[in-house]
Order: sequence, then C-alpha cells, then structure tokens
Amino acid sequence: MRRRAYAVGIALIIVSTFVVFHPAIAQETGPPGDEPYPIELNAGDTFDVCNSGLIVCPATRAICDDLKVATPVDTPDGLGIKGVGPGSTLCSASSAIGPRRIFRITVR
Repeated sequence: MRRRAYAVGIALIIVSTFVVFHPAIAQETGPPGDEPYPIELNAGDTFDVCNSGLIVCPATRAICDDLKVATPVDTPDGLGIKGVGPGSTLCSASSAIGPRRIFRITVR
C-alpha cells in the first residue's frame, strides 16, 4: 500500500511539472512575462478594473504614475481607472488575493 501511494505521489509531481513548464499549456492570456496589460481609453472614459477579470476584487491600493493621464476612481462595481488627458502611464492595483496587476494606460 505504501509503494502505491509513493508511486501516485511521484506521478502527480511529474504531471504537475509537465503542465507548468510545457509551453502549449503554460501560456497566459495576458502579456508575456512581467509586461503591463495594455489598456486604451479616450479622455473621460473609465476602465472597470473589477469587471475586466484581470484582478480578484475587491481591488484596492490603486496607483497611477501620471495623474494628468489617468487616475484611479470608484465605480459602482469597484475600482476603475479614468482617462484624464492624452498620453501613456502605468497604473497598478492589488487585492487581498493574487499578485498586484500593472496596466499600461494609453489615453487618446
């Protein structure tokens, strides 16, 4: 019985390693590596971070590098990022679960 459990454990480790490192399975839907998620907005438009599915909500602690381009705002569904003026900036948000997400906001 012990051998069987040992063999099953080794098999699970091998399968898990294959799933994590196999390129066809491990593809992300977002940008490669640590690249920010690209978001394009018009001035006055709001990107709804919570409804985007890119972060687990409630999202908190939003930060934007250039507040003349984009600024964090509250929406009825939670956190949003509003396009203020033309340009590009990085904004990020975090949640209690999961990593902090970085967005490259481009406002036209």
